Amino acid sequence: MKRIVILVIMLFAWLQAAQAGGYMIHEMATRSAGMASAFTAISDDASAAWHNPAAVAFIEGSQAMAGGAAIFSPGADYTPNGLGATTADSAASKTFFVPHTYFTYMDQESGLGATLSVNSPFGLETDWRVGGPLQSSSTFSRINMVIVNPSVVFQISEQLSIAAGVDYAYLMKVDFNSASQILAGENEDGWGGNASIFYKGDTVNLGITYRSRITIDVDGVITGGPLLAGFGLNGATTPGSTSLTLPDQVNVGLAWMPNEDWTLSVDVDWVNWKTFDSIDIVYTPSALSTVLTAADPVAHYKSIPENWNATVAFKVGAEWKYKQNMRARFGYVFDPTPIEDVDFSPGIPGNDRHIFSTGFGYDMNENTTIDLAYAFVYFVDRSQTASTGTNAVRNGEYKSTAHIAMASFNYRF
Repeated sequence: MKRIVILVIMLFAWLQAAQAGGYMIHEMATRSAGMASAFTAISDDASAAWHNPAAVAFIEGSQAMAGGAAIFSPGADYTPNGLGATTADSAASKTFFVPHTYFTYMDQESGLGATLSVNSPFGLETDWRVGGPLQSSSTFSRINMVIVNPSVVFQISEQLSIAAGVDYAYLMKVDFNSASQILAGENEDGWGGNASIFYKGDTVNLGITYRSRITIDVDGVITGGPLLAGFGLNGATTPGSTSLTLPDQVNVGLAWMPNEDWTLSVDVDWVNWKTFDSIDIVYTPSALSTVLTAADPVAHYKSIPENWNATVAFKVGAEWKYKQNMRARFGYVFDPTPIEDVDFSPGIPGNDRHIFSTGFGYDMNENTTIDLAYAFVYFVDRSQTASTGTNAVRNGEYKSTAHIAMASFNYRF
């Protein structure tokens, strides 16, 4: 069974990569992205398989969706502020493709249904140049993964439903590099679970979705970087291991339909980033590990503190059905950074984010809908002054933006 799941993942997700605030990506379906992903209390297309599987109880028959997002990141600009490095730098610009596919099924007579979600809600890639002012802190960081989420749906009454399922996370690649060491791992996995509830009213819907944390153990290879050339260890390798814990999260949504033409929605998303408290690396004893763990060469162990905080993101969205087969969408997200100044690292985006989105939906026929969306991501400028000691090079001004273009097809059976 696991081999089949991995095959399905690789058939569509080999291009997957992303850059996000923290490393979570909100835009998991085109229609919802046009409404700032404030979709937990709407979830009336196939993307309900991700946003709120319980809502499938009120969708007749079956639906399937396939699509993706193109994320255009011009990189981040670093400007020294006199407290750290003395030269400016820029992270490399990137273009990423993040696909998604969903399927829902509901038997109204029995009140039982099922969903399947395959997407990439977590991802990261930042690329600062080797030889630049930040190389001792970070050069290349990447988290590249896919999550497969099947769920079972139960309709309790004409207005209330619940769902529960499992989350399988497949980590294709992970890298945390600096000019001192290159840490690379791949093809690891972990398991979690989810539960959701949906209340469907005449003009007001309420939805709640919970997803558990997922811990992925990573066995990889650690390579000495150019800063270790003086020790004769540039290019030397040793096995090593670490782990990555995806945060548990709760999404609460409220949707209001004042008339047949308008839908207004609000989501509040709690993400427990406290699970990312440190990067703990265990090295196989070697000359390389002895140098990299000079403070405790016997243990061959390094703990890099992160100390992230739990965050609450706010989303508001609207959909206007201005013609029988056409809809316009608008939305806004405020997504605060989980990273305190003292723990900031240029390897992971650490700026508050404002996301402004718009979208369009067109019913090609009674079964097929095409959705388009665009989002502008503004990373609030970060003025870093709290880094000390060997991390003082991180002090400076950080600026970045991103553009997201999306398209999806939704088919009703």
